[in-house]
Amino acid sequence: MAGLPTGDRRLRQELRHAAHTGAFMLAYQPRRDLLSDMAVGAALQLRWPRKRGGTTPASGFMPLLEANGLATDVAGWALTSACQEAAAWAQGQVCVAADAGALRDGLLLRQAGLALAASGLPPERLEIEFAEAALAADTDDMLLTLAALRDLGVGIALDAFGSESASLLPLKRLPLTSLKLDRSLVRDLPDDHDAAAIVEAATQFAHALGIIVVACGLETAAQRAFLRRIGCDEAQGSLCGRVVPGFEIGELMVSV
Repeated sequence: MAGLPTGDRRLRQELRHAAHTGAFMLAYQPRRDLLSDMAVGAALQLRWPRKRGGTTPASGFMPLLEANGLATDVAGWALTSACQEAAAWAQGQVCVAADAGALRDGLLLRQAGLALAASGLPPERLEIEFAEAALAADTDDMLLTLAALRDLGVGIALDAFGSESASLLPLKRLPLTSLKLDRSLVRDLPDDHDAAAIVEAATQFAHALGIIVVACGLETAAQRAFLRRIGCDEAQGSLCGRVVPGFEIGELMVSV
């Protein structure tokens, strides 16, 4: 869906009100182990219910939040809310996207600490994901925050790998626990030889560093067969399950 128009004053006021009142919906996409097909976690998908009906996905309103200086506050609210919901699941990790602005001055570390304390969610069941661009700055603040999160036990994921570049350098310099392959790489598997080569090389390199690999946008059995063959660990996408409310995800997270 296209982004919302940033010049609409009424729309900005409506979104600002939503940000201040927490009027967003939390939904989740299941993440499954590729070998066992068991649900092992879920990725948070933020939604904005509109007064005139329907909902807008995060991709449609996040740029407007960022333009109005609201993204960090909303991301912090979403982190706390997702931890509270995930604490009710029998098991499974919840993956929440972080705003790049929260990496400054240790804000994200404080948000995560408060969210975990308030919810009682074990730190190892929380994973925070970042777009590659958010981690490109390589500042002391960023590296200290990521290291401190890992010291807590929180997982760190690099999201959308391959959407802008396919550089493996971040895997070496950052304390990552997961590498999430962008759907643009997964979409044409296994027939696109370039994409297949990139995915296989990235998987091997990540595994050598102790990083698990998650394929996003999994839609077909042929994609799944290829990913299983090369040793990809987990996947999310329509083949793994539709986006659902938190209580439905909780029903999938059954202890075995």
